[in-house]
Amino acid sequence: MNQRGVEEKYRRDLAPRSVNVRGVWDRAVDAWMDDDLEELDAVWDEVLDPIGSDYDGYSYVSSIGWSA
Repeated sequence: MNQRGVEEKYRRDLAPRSVNVRGVWDRAVDAWMDDDLEELDAVWDEVLDPIGSDYDGYSYVSSIGWSA
């Protein structure tokens, strides 16, 4: 993980993660082409939910955004 933009004191070891988006790719592209941010957020949540995060281990709330 490239952490060059992160201050040294905030850098930490990050475990790589992978995800297969084959099942939602068409929905994501259609939402992006239609500028449907609500659907894009729903797809993004569906993709990220199963992999979780290190942060989830310490908090019950996380904020996820999409950038295309």
